[in-house]
Amino acid sequence: MTVSLFIDVACKTGESPVYDAKTKRFYFVDIPGKLLFSYDLTTEALKPYQLPSPITSIALTDAPDFLRVTSAHGFGTFDLKEGHLSLENQLTLPDSDRMNDGKLDPSGQYVAGSINEEDGETASLYRLRHDGSVDVLLENLTNSNGLVWSEDGKTLYHIDTPTKKVYAFDYAADQPLTNRRVAIDLEDEDGFPDGMTKDTEGHVFIAHYAGSCLTRWNLETGEKLAQIDFPVSNPTCPILYEDRLLVTTAADGDDSEHAGAVFEVTY
Repeated sequence: MTVSLFIDVACKTGESPVYDAKTKRFYFVDIPGKLLFSYDLTTEALKPYQLPSPITSIALTDAPDFLRVTSAHGFGTFDLKEGHLSLENQLTLPDSDRMNDGKLDPSGQYVAGSINEEDGETASLYRLRHDGSVDVLLENLTNSNGLVWSEDGKTLYHIDTPTKKVYAFDYAADQPLTNRRVAIDLEDEDGFPDGMTKDTEGHVFIAHYAGSCLTRWNLETGEKLAQIDFPVSNPTCPILYEDRLLVTTAADGDDSEHAGAVFEVTY
């Protein structure tokens, strides 16, 4: 496995990489920088959008220039043509909290969590339903992060970063989470688990913030399959792009060359 520089930016907290196969665009954000980036994989043109408030996660829609997003305090949309952020579904969060990682569930509902930026346990995991209502799926979290679902959509895997574990839950699109159990224990691993993505074999890659690596795990057995070391301290989130991974990183507290850039992993 090899790691190479892909997009040379210096995001304080680069996050939420998303690849749109239809448009051949790659999106990611710098949360504290209040920036959304669109990268054309055909022309290699990078377009930054300066935002009035941060976007913390991105989800694709059927419209090529329209994204669903989470903002600092809830759910919204972003019009790429107009460069306009709309904040349709805002939540009442504690002053210490903001929204963080999120993805669409298998039915297309937006599941996203929050982070307590003072390390308190007031964060939650939310689900924006098709009718606009919001479920609270989990409470008493500190830093709600990586999310993936099983192939049949009946199991949700979720990271609350300080626990250093991936928890599994029975999942249904219109029901609360049940049957919490530990799927992966990362207690002995470097850094803290951040973003997570599934590969074509159903295994997961996990970014280790402050750990300078990605790890690959078998979700069924909890077995560690591989480790990929990085030249920067803070990988934040991997995604699949064709036959490789694209990985955002954070420059916060890292003086390494290319800290905060996007990297490519071939394997």
